[in-house]
Amino acid sequence: MATRTRLASALALFALLALAGPALASSGDRHPSFKLCTSLCELKRCELHHPPLAWHLRALLWTCADDCAYVCGHRLTDEADAGRENYHQFFGKWAFHRIFGIQEPMSVIFSLGNLAVNYRGLLNVTKYVRDDNGLHPWLIVAALVQINTWFWSTIFHMRDLPLTEKLDYFSAMTTVAFMLLYAVIRVFGLQTPKSRSPYCFKVAAAFGVFVLSHFVYVSSLALFPYGYHVGVAMVLGLVSNSLWILWTLSFYIRIPTVKFGNHVLTWPYPYPPRNPQLTARPSQANTPSILVVLTMLAMSLEILDFAPLWRTLDAHSLWHLATIPLGEMWWRFLIKDANDLQVAQGGGRLPLSSASGLKQATD
Repeated sequence: MATRTRLASALALFALLALAGPALASSGDRHPSFKLCTSLCELKRCELHHPPLAWHLRALLWTCADDCAYVCGHRLTDEADAGRENYHQFFGKWAFHRIFGIQEPMSVIFSLGNLAVNYRGLLNVTKYVRDDNGLHPWLIVAALVQINTWFWSTIFHMRDLPLTEKLDYFSAMTTVAFMLLYAVIRVFGLQTPKSRSPYCFKVAAAFGVFVLSHFVYVSSLALFPYGYHVGVAMVLGLVSNSLWILWTLSFYIRIPTVKFGNHVLTWPYPYPPRNPQLTARPSQANTPSILVVLTMLAMSLEILDFAPLWRTLDAHSLWHLATIPLGEMWWRFLIKDANDLQVAQGGGRLPLSSASGLKQATD
């Protein structure tokens, strides 16, 4: 469903905003003309003696009733093109031209593009971050988690079914939670290239228990709580974004200390032991905050929803297109950051297989 699809995409990139609630019905599927069309279509085409659907439709689990809804949705949209009707969504989706049974072809293509970006990120981590860098395994897992998310986004946009929707939502939530975990580990120094805090795995385990408990809870309910699910992801994403913004600010101002009784919490240096106020700012000091802002701007595509151009390209697919360069830029930052932190801690500067690779990873 389109509104629910928009929520899934917000989860896939750190859940910056929760844009809408679940769409259980839309104006199109309540329209009298659509209801009459689907009723007549099912009477004429869905009897056992009628020929089955084409094999490629059956392969993607289209039923005769689904096909009737597809045909009738386009007929009502034809009326809108002719100026005799308003544009409508049907069961939360615009009327898209399917290709070989694929419901939203452009979103599928762009989801594959995001998958490719994260696969490239995985390869670059293995090639450009030294194995003895403590952040190396965390970046590997981050890449694998996001590859999984975009795989299920691709499957979901190929065919919106209850199972594919849930797998898309759950994998996206996993990405949100893990990227927050990485931000916590990196910003607070629970894992550095040279050392690991005794709290590191405890914090990771707490995240894991939280996410699994969330999945069990939402799966136990009779109706999936879309608003609650996305609200949780939004909070996690906003915390992650806030940590990276504070990380940037720490180069410019001294973050105030926080006192809890006899305990004093101070904001850690971004590249310890270097004091950011006494040393030159690195070139990537502003990068994560800029990426957060750019992502929020890209999210405006989700707010400014419109009927798809040529019944193919809609705001949601353009959002997926926008996340491709954003993902590439995030990986460039994360790799350079891991390498620069290792250098700051006296770990050397040769994590790569070639000088040109070093330039690519750190430029």
